[in-house]
Amino acid sequence: MEWMLYASAVIAALAFLLLVIYIAKTLVVLQETLRRLTEAIGHTDEQVRALSGEIQQLFHTANSVVHDVQKKVDALTGVVEAVGETGDAIRTMNRAIRQTASALLSATTAGTSKWKKILRWADGFRDGWEKWRKKQSTKEVVVNGKK
Repeated sequence: MEWMLYASAVIAALAFLLLVIYIAKTLVVLQETLRRLTEAIGHTDEQVRALSGEIQQLFHTANSVVHDVQKKVDALTGVVEAVGETGDAIRTMNRAIRQTASALLSATTAGTSKWKKILRWADGFRDGWEKWRKKQSTKEVVVNGKK
């Protein structure tokens, strides 16, 4: 029975040895995984730093573009106001032209009626004159005896 005790101790020692070997292999795999993870983090850190510089450049470029756009918008504000004022001036001028045209049309209409009356009187006078001349020419023919 003593040999069972020794056999149990050997089996326990073998089991412990197998456990140590298994844990050692696991630790080696874990060490390799940690090494790879460290490399990946280092590589990621480099990429983040490079990207950070590019992002800063992009922000500076965007800020300068925004600043340039703001300057151009400020410059265009004056142009837009000038166009608005020009439109107002054109509207005012059109209104004045319409009023002048309306006044001229009214004056022309009033003047036309006066001229129509004058022309009717002149036409009547001319008709009367023609009749009077015809009477005078027929009197001459009779008076002189000649035709």
